[in-house]
Amino acid sequence: MFVGRKQELSVLNSAYQGTKPPFVILYGRNGIGKTTILKEFSKEKPHVYYLGREYAKEEQKRHFEPALDKVLALAGESEGRVCFLIDEFDRIYKGNKDFFTELATLLTEEIWREKVMFVLAGSSIQWVENEMVKAMGSLAMRITNFVKVKEFSFLEMVSRFPNSSTEDCIAIYGLLGGVPAYLNLWDETKNIKENIIRLFLGADAPMRQEAYRFLKLDLRELSVYNTILTVLAEDEYKLNYLYQRTGFSRAKISVYIKNLIELDVAHKIFSFEIDKRENIQKGLYGICDSFLHFWYKFIYPNLSEADWLSPEEFYASYIEPGLYEYLKMTYVRVCREFLNLMNQYKKLPFEYTTIGSLYGKEGFIPLIAKSEEGEILVGNCKWSREPMNEQEFEELISTMEQMGQEADCYFLFSREGFTRQLSVMAEGLTNVTLVDLESL
Repeated sequence: MFVGRKQELSVLNSAYQGTKPPFVILYGRNGIGKTTILKEFSKEKPHVYYLGREYAKEEQKRHFEPALDKVLALAGESEGRVCFLIDEFDRIYKGNKDFFTELATLLTEEIWREKVMFVLAGSSIQWVENEMVKAMGSLAMRITNFVKVKEFSFLEMVSRFPNSSTEDCIAIYGLLGGVPAYLNLWDETKNIKENIIRLFLGADAPMRQEAYRFLKLDLRELSVYNTILTVLAEDEYKLNYLYQRTGFSRAKISVYIKNLIELDVAHKIFSFEIDKRENIQKGLYGICDSFLHFWYKFIYPNLSEADWLSPEEFYASYIEPGLYEYLKMTYVRVCREFLNLMNQYKKLPFEYTTIGSLYGKEGFIPLIAKSEEGEILVGNCKWSREPMNEQEFEELISTMEQMGQEADCYFLFSREGFTRQLSVMAEGLTNVTLVDLESL
């Protein structure tokens, strides 16, 4: 079942139908669904698909030339454009440094320039964003579109699991993120524990080597990255803590963190701007890739035990005690996506232009958004087995006051709903909205 990807398909179809000879770069991490997008896009269009492999130059050409012949034959037969879909083109370049020169030579011929749409798909994000244009030389001038394929949103992910509860979907999102290849491994007929054991803990578990496989595609010195990611997974966000725990110099940490950010693995956390800026915590970093966050928080630091204990024993000792707490920030992410969707469809009291979290010295506010006119929306997200109560709402108001801010409206999200007192209070206030788990 094909899910989402409307924006990516729209760009590809617009390029196909445009007057300019289309040459599109489609890229994103391995497993993100690039090939699936290519299949959907090329339906009912004349096309040739070629998967790049890590061959030496002459062997690569031996496999690639028949694909060129097929494209040329189709171009001669078809009235419209032919799509030439070259998947994992970065692998081709690794073994054949003349690859781009050869493509540029093809494009000097009218039939290749006018009748063929080139779509080059690659998995090496860092290489595409930092080195590819230089490697392409003059061919880079022909690029008409860059399309970066990102993870599924929560809403897109939920549509893949129609038989799972909202709570289970939040757990899946927190464990695997929105990477389609990972989500395809989840078994809806099994519970969270059974899936974690099957995917991560068995000797032949499909995700057991995935962190290593994914990181080594773009990174060297994995010992350094493993160290940094393990410390970041402790969720102590300050750069100074990372410096003290690793013993690496600040300059070294900055370089490696930059590489992780470029891979969409880590992120610099910017607190929402407020009037009293001295109350904001700065220099914060964290892991934004859900799968790697889970792996480096629960499993990688305890691999000795994972090898020694049975999967059930390891789960009971090292995952179950902290899993519920870990999912708190996933819940905040889901609530933010909910607000963004409401904002997109103009279902909020006002339209905001910025949204984030406030990391203050006086407390943490999960969601805070601001309109161009200065109106402020504040959200609290309670991932707890207890309903949100009136006192917690009053504490949120107090925290805002200490930050020198006053909210125009509040959105309160709670996994277990709300106490009767808070529900009654909210009914009498036009600027307070209560959202339980099933409303997401």
